[in-house]
Amino acid sequence: MAEPVSIDPRLIAALIGAGVASAGWVFKAWLDKAQDQSRRQERVRDVQTALVAEILPYLEALQLFDLTDHLEQVVDKMRRQPEYFPLVPTERNDTVFRAVLSEIHVLPEPVIKPVVRYYSQLFAIEALIEDLRGQGVRNLDGDAREAMYTDYISMKVQALKLGQNAVAAIEAQLGRRL
Repeated sequence: MAEPVSIDPRLIAALIGAGVASAGWVFKAWLDKAQDQSRRQERVRDVQTALVAEILPYLEALQLFDLTDHLEQVVDKMRRQPEYFPLVPTERNDTVFRAVLSEIHVLPEPVIKPVVRYYSQLFAIEALIEDLRGQGVRNLDGDAREAMYTDYISMKVQALKLGQNAVAAIEAQLGRRL
């Protein structure tokens, strides 16, 4: 009969110690990954919540009165008083978006497109406002000024729709109504 193999107890202790240390490294790596993922999800929620907090007041402002009715009234006045052109205030509705733009990639894919489309519309409105506030518009004939103002209001109507889409996409991702 064969003699039993004897293993040095120090070797057994070393193997057990190595196994425990290896398990600790694996557990630590798993824990770090879980914490990173939790922090990322929290950041995504925070960014989306901040964007909605910025979008909603503008949407509410756009709904304070009927934009189509407003346009009809202004155009009517422009036609009756050829020298009249409404004062168009500057707007700044993109502070949060500009602050998180470098992190836009953290947003879920279904949110990025509607959010970017909405803010692209705001940037186009800002550019048109700059033109409408310039001296050059005053030198245009009545039809051209009317067309520019009509475009301005039409862009605001479109911004309302795009903003509603952006908010709906964010709400769907967050799983709640904001």
